[in-house]
Amino acid sequence: MNKMTRIALLTASLIGFTGIAQAANTDVAPAPAQDPIVQHLKLSNDQVTKIKSLHDAMEKNVERVSMKDVKDGALFDVIQSGKWNEEAVKSQLEAFSKIEQQTRYYRVKYYFDLNQVLTPEQRKQIRDDLAQSLEN
Repeated sequence: MNKMTRIALLTASLIGFTGIAQAANTDVAPAPAQDPIVQHLKLSNDQVTKIKSLHDAMEKNVERVSMKDVKDGALFDVIQSGKWNEEAVKSQLEAFSKIEQQTRYYRVKYYFDLNQVLTPEQRKQIRDDLAQSLEN
């Protein structure tokens, strides 16, 4: 249970890095040196650039996930027809599951790669922040 909690906490903390990567490339967001999360973790400009690159790659991979097996409206058609179509329902649910699984894979890979960009001190800071947030 402790291992699952740690994984969930790490994943939740790394979700925040998505914002860092996006903030580094938008006009309305503060410059990386002024971004509070970047300052808090003391991320270098090189780290911010790497994180943005990792995020962009993850987005591209997610966009490429095949949706060919999903048939628009197939589940609604079954419901509205009043006739249960076991094969159609199972097929669509399997297609949705496959997409979710592939998307989760790319997100976990992103978080893993992002974690490699951080220094041991930054990783410790994230763990400490998470522990403190759980206490509150």
